[in-house]
Amino acid sequence: MLTVDIPIKDPKKPPVLKFPERCVNCGKPKETSMSLRLNMGAQKRGQMVTLDLSVPLCGVCEKKEQKIGNVTWIPFFVSGILICVIVFIPTWLLTPQGPTLQTLNFDLVVGAFTGLVAGLIGGTLVEFGLKFAFAYIYGRLLWSRPLTVVSVFTDAENLIGFSTKFTEGRKSILFMFENDEIAREFTALNLQEKS
Repeated sequence: MLTVDIPIKDPKKPPVLKFPERCVNCGKPKETSMSLRLNMGAQKRGQMVTLDLSVPLCGVCEKKEQKIGNVTWIPFFVSGILICVIVFIPTWLLTPQGPTLQTLNFDLVVGAFTGLVAGLIGGTLVEFGLKFAFAYIYGRLLWSRPLTVVSVFTDAENLIGFSTKFTEGRKSILFMFENDEIAREFTALNLQEKS
């Protein structure tokens, strides 16, 4: 695995990055691309600034990526929302409403907080269980990917053969490629753009 570190000079002006016209995983010609959007942690004209990436994939790798999504983030969100609702309703109904103006919606706040925590924990457990169940089929592709809850809270993105995350303080962004040849081409393309 090869890591490419791209410095971020101004978070309000994210770098424009180009990928080789080949699949980031296997190196075959590009057939499609997946869009990734990373929050730069800055605002411009009241809008959050994002780094938009269009990651090239071949048809086979795209299908593998979609199948991995069916085992990871889709079950996490679906089960998390269901568990959140199931926990929210009884908590909301059983929690007494506060008698003062400051505690007027206390029951809703307690219900929402309890539902959110239960949804995150339940969704993570369902995802982990499915990862364990499908480990034989997907192997390293599935186990190398972090749990969805970790990706959501760390602003990291993971695709087949490729992942990205910010360094401490968002001073730079790390791109990790499993295909070293693609990583070298990516580095060359983006160094030429800066020259």
